[in-house]
Amino acid sequence: MLASVKQIINNSSFNHFVTVVILVQAAVLVLETIPYFKSYYYFLESINIAVLTVYIVEAGLKITGSYPHFSNYFKNGWNILDFSIIVLSLLPLGGSYTTVARLIRLLRVTKLTNRSKEMSMVVMTIVRSIPSMVNIFLLLSLLFFLYSIAGYHLFGAIDPTHWGSLPRSGLTLFQILTLEGWVEVMSTVTQANPLNILYFISFIVIGTFIVINIFVAVIVRKSEEAYKALEDEIRNPVTQKEILSEIREIKKKIDELESRLAK
Repeated sequence: MLASVKQIINNSSFNHFVTVVILVQAAVLVLETIPYFKSYYYFLESINIAVLTVYIVEAGLKITGSYPHFSNYFKNGWNILDFSIIVLSLLPLGGSYTTVARLIRLLRVTKLTNRSKEMSMVVMTIVRSIPSMVNIFLLLSLLFFLYSIAGYHLFGAIDPTHWGSLPRSGLTLFQILTLEGWVEVMSTVTQANPLNILYFISFIVIGTFIVINIFVAVIVRKSEEAYKALEDEIRNPVTQKEILSEIREIKKKIDELESRLAK
């Protein structure tokens, strides 16, 4: 029985079926936004229930397949995500919480992220990059803070539309960081003093060319680490602890068989 469950879970056809179900859920979410299909509410709702049922069956099979160590199921981050989506989907939300219920349905589509190892690696790269990205974000925030105050004092009187207050200065700097329309912003203040161009050049060099490239470098480095971890997992798919656990299970089965034969 247990072997059959594991065989189903590891079967590529089963995984492809779940992927199709997720895509069906995505299609239903799109149809719900089209006024014409609002008359098919009960039909679409029945599809949502069917999709949720498939998710529950999938989780049930995975939990059963982890017998007798059910806790192993929750050691996988993707399984925790799937289980959380199921629990949230089962909450009796209605009335004023209808929008929340629809957003929870939207979360079901995130299951696509663990349908392939390549996509999983991309997500894991982003997750592993978060601590480093926080430091870069703090550095960028400090840069925005300093340049916003400087821009307010230097250009507030010349161009109050873009530099009239600290929030406006920050928003203008964000526009400059994207390199969108920054020449027009710069030309207004450089007409008053050509040396003001140094302000814009220094911000673009530090903010766009240095800090953003550091951000990209962190993503690339974490991506390399994630793929290296995947390669190590492929080379060493089974750990010593897992082998010992399997041996104990086999020994337990043999002991049970011997006791039956003895009777």
